Amino acid sequence: MAPSEARLLGLPSELIHHILGFLSLSDLLSIGLVNRALQEHSLQDTLYQPFVQSHVPGARLPKPFNSSWRDLYKKHYPYWFIPEKKIWFADNIHTGKLLIARYDYRMDAIEAYALVAERRPPTLQTWEWNTDAIIHTFSPKIQLDLNAPVVRLDDGGYANAIGEGRRRLQKEILMDLRNAPGLYSRLFLTRPWPVDITRDSTPVWPPLRLPSTVRTRNDSPSHFKDTGHRPSQISEMSTSNFRIRKWLEFSSRPRGIIMPGINMRVGEDITTWATLPEECYTPTAEKPWQGIWCGDYAGHGCEFLAILQPDDPKPLPLRAAWAMRAHEREGSVNSAESWNTESTENTPDAEVENYEFIEHADSADDLEDSVATLQESAYRREAQNLDSSASEDEKTYRGRIEAIKLTGDPNIPRGEYTFIAPDIGPDGLVRVATEEMFRGARIVKSVGHIAAHGFRDDDFIKSQLILISHDRLAQYWEIFGHVSFYQRVNVDDFVQVP
Repeated sequence: MAPSEARLLGLPSELIHHILGFLSLSDLLSIGLVNRALQEHSLQDTLYQPFVQSHVPGARLPKPFNSSWRDLYKKHYPYWFIPEKKIWFADNIHTGKLLIARYDYRMDAIEAYALVAERRPPTLQTWEWNTDAIIHTFSPKIQLDLNAPVVRLDDGGYANAIGEGRRRLQKEILMDLRNAPGLYSRLFLTRPWPVDITRDSTPVWPPLRLPSTVRTRNDSPSHFKDTGHRPSQISEMSTSNFRIRKWLEFSSRPRGIIMPGINMRVGEDITTWATLPEECYTPTAEKPWQGIWCGDYAGHGCEFLAILQPDDPKPLPLRAAWAMRAHEREGSVNSAESWNTESTENTPDAEVENYEFIEHADSADDLEDSVATLQESAYRREAQNLDSSASEDEKTYRGRIEAIKLTGDPNIPRGEYTFIAPDIGPDGLVRVATEEMFRGARIVKSVGHIAAHGFRDDDFIKSQLILISHDRLAQYWEIFGHVSFYQRVNVDDFVQVP
């Protein structure tokens, strides 16, 4: 026995356990391979409680019933990343879906439920600044759809894992979701798609406009049945994505009829899920509007979106930059008159859907210059606002606010911008509201995203973002003469298990 090892083992057991408590999981497992004495110490059950707890944010777990912390961690490994990341959004065509994931200690299961919002009956309000504008109240009822989970990983699912070979990482976990008879669902893991071969046209989830360091492909001719889409070892596994395969299967074949080679599975559908880095949707003193929000989309109902305040924003979409530049040409940058709050002449819906700003650009070169000018001025203003002598307001009201849909509708689908305010600082300021409804709120220049059904002929149009509070925003769509509202969603309210 080495002298250093002897000195370690000569310490009291409580002190050895305290030292081992600073080790990572891989180091703890490795030290158990040194000799029998250290193996016994490494199996101390309390050492595994922090590993379980670290993957279950927002809730203090009680000791497992009729089990140990070590066995509990091992049972759900490597799927602990699902409750740890909390929010997951899907690539379903147009609508998408938003999940809240959590570990339910009562059922000993990792579960995720759809977050839904009900648009309560609104009342009409009068805006004294513009009495022609249409304003309805917005107070959504936001809750989890607890009728049936979308994800459920438990003993039964792990026992019924299906896949080629014996590697657990490549198997599909059959989930008992209390669905209608004949409807089946399986969850399986993914590989990250290499960043160096990801282009704007690469089909990945989440889309490039959402912040993420890890993405995965969301198209496959084989419906992701080949093992190349799945990890063969932990280092190849994405902890920012997973997939769910759903299908309908007949309960039994007709009696007396032999149907060799007939596949009884129909309607197979595969959904790829992604998450957001928590720091991107957690508000801070300098980025108080970051977060997950619920928006009022009138006839489409409520939709969920991520509101971001990026440090290094991507270039504005071409048509958004075009719209901003076109409107700035109507007056000076600080001219409130060019962004006044008075109602505009009503425009037929067909014309609005296909509205073009081409007439405001003299040439393609002029457009490129306009985009470059916008970006350069935005960076210059941001640098000025970061000056040490800036006031608290200047530190808060600076930079860009953008909203990207996590769930969508047939016009603007999930994963697309819904509005962008390029600069909420002095250069983007329209006015500070003095009317009762929005008294004290800063109103800044923005553009809103519109499109025809099926996301055809999408465009950006002039709008105004009303910064009511850190938990409530409004957007005035000048062409439509309509004000829509957005309300913050506190994700942690739904992570707790009752």
